[in-house]
Formats: sequence, structure tokens, C-alpha cells
Amino acid sequence: MTSPLVLLVDDIPDHARRYEAALKQQGYRVHLVHTAAAALAQARSEPPTCIVIDVRLPDVTGWDLCRTIRADPALKETPVVILTHDVCEDAAGDSETSGCSAWLAQPSAAHDVPRVVEYVLAQGRPLPASSSEALVGATNCPACGSDRAHATLRLGSIQYFACQTCRLSWRVESAESVA
Repeated sequence: MTSPLVLLVDDIPDHARRYEAALKQQGYRVHLVHTAAAALAQARSEPPTCIVIDVRLPDVTGWDLCRTIRADPALKETPVVILTHDVCEDAAGDSETSGCSAWLAQPSAAHDVPRVVEYVLAQGRPLPASSSEALVGATNCPACGSDRAHATLRLGSIQYFACQTCRLSWRVESAESVA
């Protein structure tokens, strides 16, 4: 049996290498491309099991690429994960209107990417049951409860977060090693 194929769309070389290595380590085959145009050509040429898209691409946004994928009859059932730099109401709205299967806040530890792919594939459907189910690994501010918190710097197993509402910054340390 052939391993599931993940199409990784990311133009940031450091992120792309880390995510690709983490996916391969978990047994996925990976095609890496750097633009939306290349992603569409690759997906149409060899349909992937899942598509992982960075929201910031040089030719269009990841949200727009997801919308294009959802409009393509040959690709519309393919699960799509968006990697975004922000967790806020705008991103939640973009998630819902783009039709992505899940979105994950960056910077993510490399091992977070295969985990979210595994989660999305386990759902067995291209769209989440609800918009709140689409956000994977979300965190609210521990001080004010705002959902306008986002991941900032990641150093090894330590992830820093910042709240855009009350300006609190905090860190979370993972017990796992980070690739």
C-alpha cells in the first residue's frame, strides 16, 4: 500500500524543510511547491491525500488557494490545512469562507503539521463539522480569555504566545522534543 501523499505549499525555505521532514518522518510522501500556481498544477497532475498551505504565498493567499481548490471538481473533496500566523476573528472568517478542513497557528513546531494532517484525515471529510472544529491547537488568553491570542516565537520546546487584546505574553513548554 502506498503512503498518503501530502502536497505542502510553503515558500519559506526553513519552514518548508522542517515541515517536509516531519511529514516524511511520520510516513507521508511529500510534494513540496512554493506557489499557488505550482500547487494547482501538482494537485491536478497527481491528486494528493491532503494539502497543507501556508497562508502567505507569493502569488495569492493560502485562503484564496483553498477557495480555488474547493471550486475545482477534481480537488474539492481533498482535505486542506492552512498554516496561518494569527488566531483571530478574521482568520476564523477566512477559514469558514475558504472551506479549509483545519487551520493551525504558526509558528508551529514541525511535529504539529503531521499531527494536524493525521487529525484531518481521521475526520474522513473535506470540511469540518463546525467552524470551531476547524481551528486546531487554539489557545485563549489566560488573563482576559480573548481568542485574539497568537503564537509568536518558538525556541526548542518552548512556544511563546501574545494576546492582542490585553497584551499579555506567556510561554508554554512542551514535554516533547521539537524537530
